Amino acid sequence: WLTFSDPQMKKPSKRLTSTYFLSRYRRFLQADGLVHLKTDSRFLFTYTVEMLRANAIPTLACTDNLYGANYGDDALLHDAAAIQTYYEQMWRQRGMDIKYLCFRLPAEGALTEPDVEIPLDDYRSYCRVKRSSKASGR
Repeated sequence: WLTFSDPQMKKPSKRLTSTYFLSRYRRFLQADGLVHLKTDSRFLFTYTVEMLRANAIPTLACTDNLYGANYGDDALLHDAAAIQTYYEQMWRQRGMDIKYLCFRLPAEGALTEPDVEIPLDDYRSYCRVKRSSKASGR
């Protein structure tokens, strides 16, 4: 489970769904083990969807609004919505949609980074201040 990870918009190798980390997850996950991502970050969600697309990894569940989704009989969506983290509650109180994605990570095969431009999130983490005095600092 990857819950509300820092999207690392400037450092692709530090994103928890990058090829760097997916390769490491293969070391301890069972073959075709499940990876669940819950995030408020449209950037991280889109990046991960594009990562899966670039590597032909099918999704088992995918929604950009977990609490506005029609679950039907989808047990993965039901389970994902059943427990809310502290940060999830904070983001929901701020009116942000929670995104959820689940996929099976294949045990083998080369992984490549997606070659797409993804718009950056336009907000900062909860109660975080700008670290840089530069105008370009986020």
